[in-house]
Amino acid sequence: MELSKVLSGIFWLIAHVRCFTLTLGVTVARSVILSRLSAIKEGMLVVSDERGQRHVFGEPINLDDRTLEEPRKPKANGSALVKWRRREITSIPLRAELEVKSGTFWLRLFFFADMGFAESYMLGEVECSDLTAFFRLFILNRNHLGNGVTFFSMIFGKVSSLTRSTNTPSNSLLNASRHYDLSNDMFAAFLSRDMTYSCPIWAPVGRGGRAESLEEAQMTKLHRFIDGAKIKSTDHVLEIGTGWGSFAIEAVRKTGCRVTTLTLSKKQKSWVEKRIAAEGLSERIKVRLMDYRELPIPEEPYDKIVSIEMIEAVGKEFLGTYFSRINELLKRNGGIAMFQCITMPESRYEAYAKSEEFINRYIFPGGHLPSITLLLNHITTESHGTLIVEKVENIGGHYARTLRLWRERFLAKFDRKIRPALMRQRPDWTEENADVFRRMWEYYFTYCEAGFLTKTLGDVIITVGREGATELMEGIPL
Repeated sequence: MELSKVLSGIFWLIAHVRCFTLTLGVTVARSVILSRLSAIKEGMLVVSDERGQRHVFGEPINLDDRTLEEPRKPKANGSALVKWRRREITSIPLRAELEVKSGTFWLRLFFFADMGFAESYMLGEVECSDLTAFFRLFILNRNHLGNGVTFFSMIFGKVSSLTRSTNTPSNSLLNASRHYDLSNDMFAAFLSRDMTYSCPIWAPVGRGGRAESLEEAQMTKLHRFIDGAKIKSTDHVLEIGTGWGSFAIEAVRKTGCRVTTLTLSKKQKSWVEKRIAAEGLSERIKVRLMDYRELPIPEEPYDKIVSIEMIEAVGKEFLGTYFSRINELLKRNGGIAMFQCITMPESRYEAYAKSEEFINRYIFPGGHLPSITLLLNHITTESHGTLIVEKVENIGGHYARTLRLWRERFLAKFDRKIRPALMRQRPDWTEENADVFRRMWEYYFTYCEAGFLTKTLGDVIITVGREGATELMEGIPL
């Protein structure tokens, strides 16, 4: 009996010490974070903490006087056509509100900075009235806030970065599968009918006429590649990164060329082959489940090579290998290649390359956003100067509206279409798992939208050609 009382007393003491330690930790973390937030100079952040106390930082500001277009309410029949109305950004104060649901939020933010915020949002420990405004506010105040880094978050970030895996062929397969082997029904719920999962090109503001659909903007981008690479009926085109087949199908439709396209996703391959067969194009398009490093060099190298937002999955360590393979696979005389890639600004690239961000961990494992300079240097070095840069075009601004549309569609169809598809695919999931998944993707779309709205991210189309690629001179008076 005495021993029992002693043990009970020990357990009581441990529980109370643990509770006291946690409470003290939350108090310290909250104090440090709130003190740091007082450095906000541009825009207003309102924080309602878990104790019911309200904290206000900064002042509401009106952004510059550029014109922003926002969507009107979609048609009741679910049409992809989106009506847009114009409004002046000057009428929109930059303001965001956070509601902290759990003291754990402060500990995550203290120890893991932006990754901690992302995880707290996914777990429902914090709510935000407008995530896009929140991200823009922090981007504008980055210099004042020091990127939100504390000593402890810096140390934990260093440890976390050591655990990142490199994109060996086996890891690349696993990483691609984690993202693209999600339900095809999920992607179909928010992408346009052509199933293009990359940045489109929207018509200029003020063009007039009828409203433009997302599908039309995606077709404009696909045609930019078809026309820019000067693809013709006699060409054999290599596409690295199949997606859901929109480029390959449109290229063959428009020109009659042959396309060999590479994917690492079994689900994408199956889906795309059915789509190709339905279009009657199986003789012109071959889908191969293969890493670009394993593709044999054909006796007759490819006339054209296209890769649309796939380089991000290559990884920093293998960018040289990637462009070395491009050099080996593209024909020597007159070959043309085009790449589309999301990029990081030169000023932020070095710090970014040493860190692990939310998207690298949860959305695209092993992903890496290069800088434009890094891309161009590898293109030149790995081709021994034989790939001549013809054009570099940044279309990153076109992504903001696209990501907003994807997010709106994703959230509108989540409970009716996406959640059931996920639960069928993952029968071990609970409803809570599905909710975390929904918040993770909402965070992803919004995080990226803010990055493109503030030009913190770019998206470039790079065109290169060999000597003898005189097709690139079409239309020039000689």
